[in-house]
Amino acid sequence: MTMYAHEVRKITYQADIKQFPLLFTFPLSPIALGWGAHQITGQQLNALGIKHALIVTTGLRGTGIVEEVEGVVKHAGVATTIFNKIHSNPRIEDVEEGLKVYKEAGCDGVLSIGGGSSNDVGKMIRLRLANPDRTLQSMTLLLSPHWEEVIAGLNPVTVFQVCVNTTAGTGSEVTGFAVVTDWEKHFKFAVAAIGIAPTFGIDDPALMRTMPTHLAAQTGMDCLCHSIVGVLSRIENEISKAVGLLGTELVWENLPEFVYNRWNDKACEKMAWAQYVGAATYGMGGGTDAIHAIAHQISAVNDMHHGLSNAIMMVPVTRYNIPAAAGKMEYLARHVCGIDTRNMTRFQAAEAFVNELEKFRNLVGITDIKLGNYGLKEADCKHIASSSRNDIVIEGNARDMTPDDVEALLKSML
Repeated sequence: MTMYAHEVRKITYQADIKQFPLLFTFPLSPIALGWGAHQITGQQLNALGIKHALIVTTGLRGTGIVEEVEGVVKHAGVATTIFNKIHSNPRIEDVEEGLKVYKEAGCDGVLSIGGGSSNDVGKMIRLRLANPDRTLQSMTLLLSPHWEEVIAGLNPVTVFQVCVNTTAGTGSEVTGFAVVTDWEKHFKFAVAAIGIAPTFGIDDPALMRTMPTHLAAQTGMDCLCHSIVGVLSRIENEISKAVGLLGTELVWENLPEFVYNRWNDKACEKMAWAQYVGAATYGMGGGTDAIHAIAHQISAVNDMHHGLSNAIMMVPVTRYNIPAAAGKMEYLARHVCGIDTRNMTRFQAAEAFVNELEKFRNLVGITDIKLGNYGLKEADCKHIASSSRNDIVIEGNARDMTPDDVEALLKSML
């Protein structure tokens, strides 16, 4: 089997390197979090000198959120143009069409309103403005060719972006990454560049509570996947472990109440914090893992919601990783699930932790995990396995996972 360059480096002794891979941390964007925070949106745009903002959103139909925020912004004297043609899993065409609207309207800044899809498209419009001669496909972050080489060749992003975040999931309002799908090739990939992180994030629990039950559950599970990997990742660092533990605790203690009673103010506030803390686990260098890598590529085939695909892959991938991360799972079992592990081996405790993850996923209403029920076929498994193997987000997986391993796992879930 052909080895990627990064794999060769892992097994080649280099006297001047004591630790590989090098651990990177990325700054998070500043935020305002609290009830009514969206009311300062116009103030933030004024502070950044934005006169005409492109509002990037899926539309959030039926919520009135876009209209509410647009009114706040116009009251502050900022002109707006709305671009609301974004898929739940953003596609390259979404970004290119948004870029065209931005230029034609004469905008000088971006205001994204929504969850990860809206915030990420806003980031990528700014990335394309900074790199007009590059396609998104040419800026793909992969393991081979290595993502550091790609970022080194990109111009920094200089256009400002304010994010009014409406979901308790991705944390995309504070991180320096964006994800997009090449629908023609059925491949979902990440992009990044210096300055791509939003300039300012706004997290208002009052907006997050408007999500329907199933989206509250799915976005919350995305947040949980971010958080547990902060502890389990093979490239974890001291920051990712600390925030990963806190993020996991916040989701564990508050997501069910948030899903089933959106008027529970405390649970709503805590989930607003959870998605921010969960984003810090990968934003501060802890990375993600095969849960996200496989979930990305499932969505690239059947357009499944990102949070749902993560929730479906969370239990089988975590169970697969037990041999390589049993001690870390035992730690989470004790500190998050309250399991008395004193008379267990670390492997028994890890199994107990995975069983609790499964119960928790079911508790918030995500019980149908057969991939065949979502349109996936056996022929899709090989493509998904191949694509996920070179997705940058698999780099943190606790256990080595070959395309054959991924394909076998997916076929077992049909």
